Amino acid sequence: MQFPLNELYYAWEQVRRGSPSPGIDGITTDLFAGVKKDELIRLQQELIEEIYQPYPARGFYLPKNNGDKRLLGIPAVRDRVVQRWLLEDLYLPLEEVFTDCSYAYRPGRGIQMAVKHLYYYYQIQPKWIIKSDIRSFFDSLNWSILLSILEHLKLDPIIQQLVEQQLKSGIVLKGRYFPRNQGVLQGAVLSGALANLYLSEFDRKCLEKGINLVRYGDDFVAACQSLGEAERTLNLITQWLERIYLQLHPKKTEIYAPDQEFTFLGYLFKKGQVYAPLPPEPRKKGYPLDPSGMPRRPRPIYIHSFLSQPPKICSLKPKTSTQPKILTNPKHYFVDTMTTLYITDQGSYLKAQGYQFHIFYQRELRCKIPVNQVSHIVLFGCCNITHGAVRLALTRRIPLLYLSQRGRYFGRLETEGQAKVEYLSQQVKRAENPEFTRLQAENIVRAKLNNSRVLLMRLNRRRSNSSVKQAIANLEKLRDNLPLANSMDELRGYEGKAATVYFQALGSLFQAPFTFEKRSKRPPTDPVNSLLSLGYTLLSQNMHSFVEAMGLHTHFGNLHVPRNNHPALVSDLIEEFRAPLVDSLVVYLVNKKIFTPEDFTPPDGRNGVYLHPDSLKKFLKHWEEKLHSEMTHPYTQYKVSMRRCLELQVREYIASLMGDTDGYRPMLWTK
Repeated sequence: MQFPLNELYYAWEQVRRGSPSPGIDGITTDLFAGVKKDELIRLQQELIEEIYQPYPARGFYLPKNNGDKRLLGIPAVRDRVVQRWLLEDLYLPLEEVFTDCSYAYRPGRGIQMAVKHLYYYYQIQPKWIIKSDIRSFFDSLNWSILLSILEHLKLDPIIQQLVEQQLKSGIVLKGRYFPRNQGVLQGAVLSGALANLYLSEFDRKCLEKGINLVRYGDDFVAACQSLGEAERTLNLITQWLERIYLQLHPKKTEIYAPDQEFTFLGYLFKKGQVYAPLPPEPRKKGYPLDPSGMPRRPRPIYIHSFLSQPPKICSLKPKTSTQPKILTNPKHYFVDTMTTLYITDQGSYLKAQGYQFHIFYQRELRCKIPVNQVSHIVLFGCCNITHGAVRLALTRRIPLLYLSQRGRYFGRLETEGQAKVEYLSQQVKRAENPEFTRLQAENIVRAKLNNSRVLLMRLNRRRSNSSVKQAIANLEKLRDNLPLANSMDELRGYEGKAATVYFQALGSLFQAPFTFEKRSKRPPTDPVNSLLSLGYTLLSQNMHSFVEAMGLHTHFGNLHVPRNNHPALVSDLIEEFRAPLVDSLVVYLVNKKIFTPEDFTPPDGRNGVYLHPDSLKKFLKHWEEKLHSEMTHPYTQYKVSMRRCLELQVREYIASLMGDTDGYRPMLWTK
């Protein structure tokens, strides 16, 4: 079956007009809009190849006026696009089985038409009115019945399969995944149409029996000539609904005499007349108006600035407490966003309990984190993980990263990548094309030099250091001379010269007592190099995850020479982010005296300098905050987090790889 791209675009436009709220993946409609072309093409390919799998919906409870709670589920934006496409495809088949007495969730119909239909019965002569609604209607729909009704529509098997997938995708509520075996989620695009379909046979039976039914979703009324007819009709309705596993709500089911008034869908029916609800209270700028016409603004609530949000790290350091079950350690940092879980305290271990990760230290439970809030797990040194936690992480495609206690990268454990054959074949083909590799490599180096130069300009605004000014000019000259490089080796030579100029200038911008003369890697021989090495390692692993998640092979690079056991493409794509992400963070941490020399170990036998364990946690806190800081992406023009920007740049590379753009468009930092 074909899934025309123009139809997916139309479905996306319909989704965009609705709620901007994100699903479980955190992607809002605004973020999706920035990458809609790539995402819709990817979605089309998954649908054609029948490998599409919807995400679980993001669930939450909405309070009702009567004190109860209603469960709502918000699918991911990409799943809402699929549901909207399905709804458009199902429109004609569904309209053929729907009856004239139902008005909800149907194009061209609404509350006013339902009220007008009821008024047609009500105005002729006094009527006995049955008014009721169905208890837990959306949550009680039986899948076997619903899918059987769908089969009778003679739909394409793929359509049937996609609808069934949406039904069975499940929901994540408060960090825990709940599979579902009945019902449809309120908040999903398809739910209203499927709910109407479920009751289509009930509607038909009512009309065949001469029942004057008007239904709007799970609310309905029936007009009868007498009390006896009303009681018989109510019994029939109750029996028919029970056959399809539905029940009337006893507190909302009532028979009204002709002289009694009642409301339906907000409209008041009284003495043969119908009255519209009162207009909403006049407001201005979102506030109700007082008698003078001025908006009544609530008194502001002041939140002191020193009450900052907890950072995004779990500290496992022991703490004495009279309540040992789960220690209330203020250093247990974790917020409700998809982020990285860092395990740093030596001897701690990670377990899985249900759909949560539990962290134990010295046999005490120190922290619980819902699995849906974790994007990566990083274990430093002698930290252990159980088989169950590994299985849960791999099932949810959460990579496990192993680093030494001092931050040296050892390896990663993850599920098989989502590598796409079309990407791999194109990567192989492009790797043999010297013009393509030269173009991409030059763009990458240009972005690196540009962003390094911009960082120096920002840091030197108040200092006006002459040597830094000269370095800025030299970087600009090297950047402009990149097209003059006659070979890839010469291009790499330009990049090497620029790195030397840049780091010499950067070293002059660090405040005492810290000094930085040159870049040293293995081992880092001073505190600044130690911070830079750790930051580059974390940056590389974040980019590695995005590259694999997008279906690319990590070893086919352009600037970096492909070799065994080296992800050259990852090394390429992090170049433009070194200065904006890592270098700027290190300068901030040092010059703001967040780190002092006491945070670092003395030089070891190889002159290596590293962070102390507690200082490592402090760095990770600021690193996560940096990843969550926002910037305007240069091509989508949407304000996104730095972490999201990494993902967008992988998509940019895919666009250049597949020929959708003339070349790779790197992330260029501006003044």
